[in-house]
Amino acid sequence: MKDAKPTILHDQQSQRHSRCRLRLRLALLAALVSVLVINLAGVALWQEKQRYRERASVATGNIARLLDQQISGVIDKIDLSLQTSSKIYTSMLAEGSLDAAHLNQHLAAQEALLPEIVSLRIVDAQGVVRYGRGVPAEGSVDVSDRSYFAEARNDPADRLIVHGPFLARISKAWVIVLARRLSKPDGSFAGVLYANLGCSYFESILSLASLGPNGAATIRTTDLALVHRFPDTRNAVGSKDVSAQLREVIAARPQGGEYLATTKLDGVERSNAYRRVERYPFYVIVGQATDDYLRAWRLSVLVISSLASLTLLVAWFATFRVYRSQIRLNEDIAQRTRIGEALERIIAERAQLYAELERRKDALEEANATLEQKVEERTLELSKANQALERFARRDTLTRLGNRLAADEHLHEEFLRMKRSGLAYSVLLIDIDHFKRVNDQFGHEQGDKVLRHVAHTLNHSCRVTDFLARFGGEEFLVILPATAPLQAALVAEKMRQTLAEARIEPVGQITVSIGVAAAWPSDEDENAAVRQADENLYRAKTEGRNRVAEDLRLPPGSS
Repeated sequence: MKDAKPTILHDQQSQRHSRCRLRLRLALLAALVSVLVINLAGVALWQEKQRYRERASVATGNIARLLDQQISGVIDKIDLSLQTSSKIYTSMLAEGSLDAAHLNQHLAAQEALLPEIVSLRIVDAQGVVRYGRGVPAEGSVDVSDRSYFAEARNDPADRLIVHGPFLARISKAWVIVLARRLSKPDGSFAGVLYANLGCSYFESILSLASLGPNGAATIRTTDLALVHRFPDTRNAVGSKDVSAQLREVIAARPQGGEYLATTKLDGVERSNAYRRVERYPFYVIVGQATDDYLRAWRLSVLVISSLASLTLLVAWFATFRVYRSQIRLNEDIAQRTRIGEALERIIAERAQLYAELERRKDALEEANATLEQKVEERTLELSKANQALERFARRDTLTRLGNRLAADEHLHEEFLRMKRSGLAYSVLLIDIDHFKRVNDQFGHEQGDKVLRHVAHTLNHSCRVTDFLARFGGEEFLVILPATAPLQAALVAEKMRQTLAEARIEPVGQITVSIGVAAAWPSDEDENAAVRQADENLYRAKTEGRNRVAEDLRLPPGSS
């Protein structure tokens, strides 16, 4: 009995030391878990923020590329009209029959076909505006001081001149000037034909970009003068006040790139993509506001921070519970040690059972993971197969062009677009002359070669905005958006000449007949223009083939 008290005191001291060591180990473990959770949450938030920035960068780059195509298409269409009017004016000069009334009527008709422009006018060699809608009879408007006039006068080359933005002296609107030099039969300077493209027109193009509540799309000249900005130009047309970041990236990469900067016009930070318009002196700049594309990220910050806090709370609570459980376990072990070997065997058997259950659990989890991977792989294979089948259904395998199904869908879309915008479009129906004789004389393999040759040549003759498809057999269909019959006939004639000038062995010369037709908003359906083009194609065939049969119908409402 005398030795019992020291023994009890020794056991109590040992238990206290054991508890202190346990508390220290568990506190260190909880602290380590806390640091790990905080670091993981920080890395996850940083990576998530980078992903949002990358998505914004990709989105703005794609939108800038689409706006580039839209702007180039509009300027191409206006330049085509300028070339046509220039030829008419030059022919009048050569014949010595300059009819002002007829010339003004032609300019008015061209202007009506180009809703994008403010005006279409002709300036004489002294710089006085002579012809066009709204020109004063006394000819008091002098533009000889304009830079585009001086460039056209000094450079005899036949090319498109682009200048601006200017405040137009007749319409009092901010415009971009698209001009071409007019020359006399001896080559001397006769004046300038120019179209005023209103800066405000670009609102209809830039507003199509989906950039969020605070996004902005801007068009600037290559010297960074502001042409137009959506949603608000803020009366700054012509201003060259841009961020230092934009000047730096354009100096380093003039064709296009990305940068992050605060816009000087409104003080909003945006992730921007800029792109040099391929053939014209403009930059398209598209920006998504940082606050817009990081709004969802801030929600992620809140969610992840809440989860991390909850995890830390659970970790410390679990540490406390483990500590309490361990203390009770130690006391229980100390008490049960005295029970004997029977209890030890039960504990050993229970440990073996837990190990077996854990092993089976791991095996089950591994089997589930393998099954999920196989399901994902099979789903991906089916998705790829469906996508390939979708593309194959709309592709002509011989010519690699769209097939009849793709053409019908595109016709329907273009018809609906015309109904919305009121802008007419044109279709070309092209048929290879004497194609049956090629098959009969040289065989179907040479016939397929001829089809591929014609498809390749037509495809290279089409503009970026045009659509080309194999319509059936030896027939091809071309859709020319926002193109009047006169311009469509010029495009068709160029295609016909290009094919007629080439030779393919051993067949020789291949010619085509082309029927041209315009689709008007008054048409009942999208097939009306195709039927008219087919009638015109038949007329081209009956008149001797290898020719273009233009659309002889007058636009609705014309006399």
